[in-house]
Amino acid sequence: MGRGLVVTLTALAVGGLLAVGATARGTTEGLPAPASFRLGDGSAGCVFDGTKLACRGVSTSSTVVLDAEGRTRASRERVEWDGLTPVLSWTESWFNGVFSCHVDVTTIVCSTTDGGLLAVGGGRIAGGHAVATLP
Repeated sequence: MGRGLVVTLTALAVGGLLAVGATARGTTEGLPAPASFRLGDGSAGCVFDGTKLACRGVSTSSTVVLDAEGRTRASRERVEWDGLTPVLSWTESWFNGVFSCHVDVTTIVCSTTDGGLLAVGGGRIAGGHAVATLP
Protein backbone atom coordinates (compact mmCIF):
# COMPACT_ATOMS: atom_id res chain seq x y z
CA MET A 1 0.00 0.00 0.00
CA GLY A 2 2.79 2.46 0.94
CA ARG A 3 4.82 1.72 -2.17
CA GLY A 4 1.79 2.25 -4.45
CA LEU A 5 1.10 5.62 -2.81
CA VAL A 6 4.71 6.75 -3.34
CA VAL A 7 4.61 5.69 -7.01
CA THR A 8 1.28 7.47 -7.54
CA LEU A 9 2.46 10.69 -5.86
CA THR A 10 5.71 10.64 -7.84
CA ALA A 11 3.82 10.18 -11.12
CA LEU A 12 1.49 13.08 -10.25
CA ALA A 13 4.42 15.34 -9.34
CA VAL A 14 6.27 14.56 -12.58
CA GLY A 15 3.08 15.10 -14.60
CA GLY A 16 2.52 18.44 -12.86
CA LEU A 17 6.07 19.59 -13.56
CA LEU A 18 5.74 18.63 -17.22
CA ALA A 19 2.44 20.51 -17.50
CA VAL A 20 3.88 23.66 -15.91
CA GLY A 21 7.03 23.43 -18.02
CA ALA A 22 4.99 23.13 -21.20
CA THR A 23 2.98 26.29 -20.44
CA ALA A 24 5.84 28.35 -19.00
CA ARG A 25 8.03 28.35 -22.07
CA GLY A 26 6.85 31.84 -23.16
CA THR A 27 8.13 33.33 -26.39
CA THR A 28 11.41 32.81 -28.22
CA GLU A 29 14.70 34.33 -27.10
CA GLY A 30 13.61 34.56 -23.46
CA LEU A 31 11.20 37.47 -24.00
CA PRO A 32 8.28 37.64 -21.56
CA ALA A 33 4.88 36.78 -22.98
CA PRO A 34 2.57 39.70 -23.88
CA ALA A 35 -0.13 40.57 -21.37
CA SER A 36 -2.97 43.04 -20.89
CA PHE A 37 -5.24 44.09 -18.05
CA ARG A 38 -7.83 46.74 -17.25
CA LEU A 39 -9.75 48.33 -14.39
CA GLY A 40 -12.99 46.59 -13.48
CA ASP A 41 -15.12 49.50 -14.68
CA GLY A 42 -13.30 49.56 -18.04
CA SER A 43 -12.07 53.13 -17.55
CA ALA A 44 -8.36 52.33 -18.11
CA GLY A 45 -6.19 49.56 -19.45
CA CYS A 46 -2.60 48.52 -20.07
CA VAL A 47 -0.79 46.33 -22.58
CA PHE A 48 2.62 44.72 -22.07
CA ASP A 49 4.36 43.65 -25.29
CA GLY A 50 7.29 41.85 -23.68
CA THR A 51 9.57 44.91 -23.55
CA LYS A 52 7.45 47.90 -22.53
CA LEU A 53 4.17 48.73 -20.80
CA ALA A 54 1.65 51.07 -22.47
CA CYS A 55 -1.44 52.40 -20.66
CA ARG A 56 -4.28 54.81 -21.38
CA GLY A 57 -7.60 55.94 -19.94
CA VAL A 58 -10.83 55.48 -21.87
CA SER A 59 -11.34 59.24 -22.27
CA THR A 60 -7.72 60.07 -23.20
CA SER A 61 -6.39 59.99 -26.73
CA SER A 62 -2.74 59.59 -25.79
CA THR A 63 -0.92 56.68 -24.21
CA VAL A 64 1.91 56.68 -21.70
CA VAL A 65 4.66 54.14 -22.35
CA LEU A 66 6.96 52.91 -19.57
CA ASP A 67 10.14 51.14 -20.66
CA ALA A 68 12.37 48.74 -18.73
CA GLU A 69 14.84 51.53 -17.89
CA GLY A 70 12.08 53.46 -16.10
CA ARG A 71 11.63 56.11 -18.80
CA THR A 72 8.14 57.28 -19.72
CA ARG A 73 6.91 59.01 -22.85
CA ALA A 74 3.64 60.08 -24.40
CA SER A 75 2.66 58.05 -27.44
CA ARG A 76 -0.13 57.37 -29.92
CA GLU A 77 0.33 53.59 -29.57
CA ARG A 78 -2.92 51.67 -29.56
CA VAL A 79 -4.00 50.33 -26.21
CA GLU A 80 -7.34 48.58 -26.42
CA TRP A 81 -9.35 46.36 -24.10
CA ASP A 82 -12.79 44.81 -23.95
CA GLY A 83 -14.91 42.69 -21.64
CA LEU A 84 -12.61 39.70 -22.14
CA THR A 85 -9.47 41.56 -21.03
CA PRO A 86 -8.45 40.41 -17.52
CA VAL A 87 -9.38 42.79 -14.70
CA LEU A 88 -6.68 43.94 -12.29
CA SER A 89 -8.50 44.39 -8.99
CA TRP A 90 -7.34 46.30 -5.92
CA THR A 91 -6.53 43.01 -4.18
CA GLU A 92 -4.15 41.86 -6.92
CA SER A 93 -0.93 42.99 -8.52
CA TRP A 94 0.68 42.26 -11.88
CA PHE A 95 4.41 41.96 -12.39
CA ASN A 96 6.78 40.89 -15.10
CA GLY A 97 10.54 41.33 -14.78
CA VAL A 98 11.26 44.94 -13.76
CA PHE A 99 7.60 46.01 -14.10
CA SER A 100 4.92 45.86 -11.40
CA CYS A 101 1.38 47.26 -11.30
CA HIS A 102 -1.42 47.49 -8.75
CA VAL A 103 -4.72 49.33 -8.38
CA ASP A 104 -4.99 52.28 -6.01
CA VAL A 105 -8.73 53.04 -5.66
CA THR A 106 -9.60 53.89 -9.32
CA THR A 107 -6.10 54.18 -10.78
CA ILE A 108 -3.65 51.65 -12.19
CA VAL A 109 -0.22 52.47 -10.75
CA CYS A 110 2.84 50.88 -12.37
CA SER A 111 6.53 51.15 -11.58
CA THR A 112 9.88 49.72 -12.53
CA THR A 113 12.76 48.69 -10.30
CA ASP A 114 14.68 51.72 -11.66
CA GLY A 115 12.07 54.16 -10.31
CA GLY A 116 9.90 54.66 -13.38
CA LEU A 117 6.29 55.53 -12.55
CA LEU A 118 3.06 55.44 -14.52
CA ALA A 119 -0.48 56.14 -13.28
CA VAL A 120 -3.66 55.89 -15.32
CA GLY A 121 -7.35 56.25 -14.54
CA GLY A 122 -10.44 57.04 -16.60
CA GLY A 123 -9.62 60.63 -17.51
CA ARG A 124 -6.10 61.02 -16.21
CA ILE A 125 -2.72 59.66 -17.10
CA ALA A 126 0.79 60.50 -15.90
CA GLY A 127 4.31 59.19 -16.14
CA GLY A 128 7.58 60.12 -14.52
CA HIS A 129 10.65 58.97 -12.70
CA ALA A 130 11.04 58.85 -8.94
CA VAL A 131 13.73 61.09 -7.53
CA ALA A 132 16.03 59.50 -4.98
CA THR A 133 16.46 61.39 -1.72
CA LEU A 134 19.59 61.32 0.37
CA PRO A 135 19.36 60.60 4.09
